[in-house]
Formats: sequence, C-alpha cells, structure tokens
Amino acid sequence: MEPEHQEYKGHRIELRMREDDELRAREAEPEAARELLIDDEPVRYGQLPDGSYALHGYAYDWHDNLIDLAKRFIDYRDRVDEIRREAESRETT
Repeated sequence: MEPEHQEYKGHRIELRMREDDELRAREAEPEAARELLIDDEPVRYGQLPDGSYALHGYAYDWHDNLIDLAKRFIDYRDRVDEIRREAESRETT
C-alpha cells in the first residue's frame, strides 16, 4: 500500500503502512497495520465494532474514512485554539 497524503488547511495528513519491526511488535492490534500522521506527528486511533474509526484524543466524532476524520480533528483543534485566543484576549482587557 502506497502512503496516502493530503494537505488540509496548511496541515499534512498522511496514512501509511507501519514499519515492519513496529508492526510485528503490535500484531495483536488490528489497526496496527496503518499509521495516521498529522504534521508528521502520529495520531492514535481505533476501530469501532461498526467499522468506523475514532481518534484517541478526539472521541467526539467517528468516521469510516481516516483521512476525513483527520480533517474533522484539524477543524476541531483550530476551533479550540480560536476559543482559547478569544478567552485570553478577554482576560487581558
């Protein structure tokens, strides 16, 4: 499987096969075959019984496509950052 990658709002999303050594060490986990990275940082995920995916740090949303789920996660992080900046600006005024 060739690595799949996309650019989204200035972030790089990549889905690729794990390295062989790492894969052998984690054979018991079914999702261990592919690795999701956002901006070259690994993002842990799992698969639900219905086949959809959920990110460990973002359990608010599920999707059957990891790339689409990563985009939603980026949108979520951007919104959280925006809310934090607004709150900090109110505290300083």
